[in-house]
Amino acid sequence: MTKNNTSSANAEETLELQNKKFRKELNAGTSALILLSLLRKAGKPLYGYEISKLLEKNASDKQGAIYPVLRNMVSKGLLEVDVKPSDSGPPRKYFSISPLGRTVLQEWIKIWAETKNIVDFSISETPIKSDQGND
Repeated sequence: MTKNNTSSANAEETLELQNKKFRKELNAGTSALILLSLLRKAGKPLYGYEISKLLEKNASDKQGAIYPVLRNMVSKGLLEVDVKPSDSGPPRKYFSISPLGRTVLQEWIKIWAETKNIVDFSISETPIKSDQGND
C-alpha cells in the first residue's frame, strides 16, 4: 500500500469513527425524548420488547439499548412501571408516562424545536447576515 492509499484509508477510518461517535452522542441525547414521546403516543403501558419493536419499525436508525434509559427514567419519576405476570415467561415490566413525564415532555419538545431550528439554520446554505458592515 502506498503512502497516499494509507493516508486515504486512515482518513476514511477516522471519518467512520467520528460518525459513529457523533451518532452515539446524538442518540444518547435524544433517547429519553423519543421514549417519552413513544409512550405518550401509544396511549397505553408497553413492555420493553414492545417498545423495542415499535422503535425498530418506526425509526430509521437503531436506538441502542433502551433498558438502561427506561430504568433511569423510572428512577427520575418520568415513567411509571407495573410488573405483570406473563404466560410465556418471566413477569413483564410495563412502562407508562407519568404526570411528571408528560410535563417534562412538553418542555423537551419546546427545547427540541429551538435546537432543531438553530441546527437547521446553521447547516443550511443560507448566508449569515451581519450587522457589522454599516461602519
